[in-house]
Amino acid sequence: MKYIVIGLGYFGSKLASNLTNMGHEVIGIDNHTERLEELKDSITTVMKMDTTNLNAVKSLPLHDTDAVIVAIGEDVGSSILTLSILKNLKVKRIIGRAISVVHQNILNQIGIEEVVLPLEESAKHVSSMLQIKNTLRLTEINDDYAIAEVHVPDKYAGHSLEAVNVQGRFDLKLVAVKSPPKEGILTSIFRRNYNVDLTYDVNLPLGEKEILVLAGKITDIKRFIES
Repeated sequence: MKYIVIGLGYFGSKLASNLTNMGHEVIGIDNHTERLEELKDSITTVMKMDTTNLNAVKSLPLHDTDAVIVAIGEDVGSSILTLSILKNLKVKRIIGRAISVVHQNILNQIGIEEVVLPLEESAKHVSSMLQIKNTLRLTEINDDYAIAEVHVPDKYAGHSLEAVNVQGRFDLKLVAVKSPPKEGILTSIFRRNYNVDLTYDVNLPLGEKEILVLAGKITDIKRFIES
């Protein structure tokens, strides 16, 4: 898989290095030459760029990448402008880093749905999550097993859990179903305001905005999402 990480401070550099070590292709971008020199051997490709410049950002392979992560920290203005440019360029998956709840709310307001607060989400967690498409959270139990929160795949929206049969077809344990509240949705990577149902009705149709909490082999989770 291919990723672009913009902002190579402590969080961004750890994230980019972790993804590279996992075997992914990573472009790490920063505006500081010294920082790029330090990181050139631990990230697939490093590049100096001012990502508040629209033409510069357009030169990146934005539509040939699985996700763009903006890890810019203290410079909130550059973070917001960079994310706004990416949003306007219709990048398919954008993850923003926020340094405060106010920053997070601003990113939500400009349409950034996945926002990470590094005090709560470590670079290791985010790199693990990015291993599987459409995964909102991935907690690795060991090298083979994990607990994952995933969006209901489009092909299963409107079908019942009984019909999908994640245990019989994919050897996965369904732990819970998370549903968005009817009002006051604050969309972020954490989804803490979602309703959690541990006693789900297997005959009810799955909603397209619901989240499934699954436990099992990482390979089986990938198989379910890509089925």
